[in-house]
Amino acid sequence: MSILAISTMSPPHKPRTTFTLPLNLLLQLNHLLKKSIFSRQFYQEINDKVLSKSSTVDQNLYFLCYFSLLLSSILNNKYNILNFLQKQKYNLLQLVKKSANTLNINTNDSKILNQSPPQPIPESQQNPSKLAYHLKKINSYLADVRIFNRLTDSIKYMPWLIDEWHGFNDPTAKSPRIDRFVNVIQALNCIVLEIFENIGWLTDHDFIGTGNNPYWCIETYIWCCRVWGAYLIIEIIEIFRRTPINQWKSKNWQINLFKNVIQLPLVLHWCLRDGCLTPFWVGLCGCGASWWNFKDMWSSINLK
Repeated sequence: MSILAISTMSPPHKPRTTFTLPLNLLLQLNHLLKKSIFSRQFYQEINDKVLSKSSTVDQNLYFLCYFSLLLSSILNNKYNILNFLQKQKYNLLQLVKKSANTLNINTNDSKILNQSPPQPIPESQQNPSKLAYHLKKINSYLADVRIFNRLTDSIKYMPWLIDEWHGFNDPTAKSPRIDRFVNVIQALNCIVLEIFENIGWLTDHDFIGTGNNPYWCIETYIWCCRVWGAYLIIEIIEIFRRTPINQWKSKNWQINLFKNVIQLPLVLHWCLRDGCLTPFWVGLCGCGASWWNFKDMWSSINLK
């Protein structure tokens, strides 16, 4: 029924205010469009804060890559998920029924409490999700793009390593020597893991001929993840060591710790030739590790 029809059916003594809500929505939408897709500043903000650096591009693709994998896994397992939820619902109803019987409450006439156990959907009736297939392809493509985007990162890390090395050997430096040593190790870790990752990508795409590219591709990716794991473990230790205990309740500190810890299952998964996580858990851990940076980056877009 149209808004006009609703307006004509209203009692005559009531003011006609049916157009107020749609008008407000239109005005809000118009205001939002002017600040976003019709605004030059909006695109300039995206260019400056998202697209101008390979690090921010990777930060954006990091979440999208794992989120597409997570959605794909959920869609591929939707029948198992539904069956699990139905079982939990049935178990809860049985618990309620048992409690009612203990209290001598008659439940014989209750259709809800006397439901039969759920039966799993036969595989012949389970239709594969086309959307899940496309999301998995997107995940694979974005992962490839992310590694290609990082091919020059080892060069970008060199000034960091050189600065940290000079700082480590500076006799006038005020920071503890152990802190400066850790900084050097972490910078070196980043360069080494990027070199391993780059070699893995280049052999995977046959830019380098080794006689057995699949083997060397897997080996270099595995060693890349092992170095990544060393970086994460040191980083987690330093998060505790360099932060006073009275600051551990800080939200930013807890988020920073969580972002590093949740990547450890991913490191273990990629370090093993056969992996140890299902695509669901890979997607979930990846989303957990990348969500806050993704959110903060897009929240910084100025729409004024």
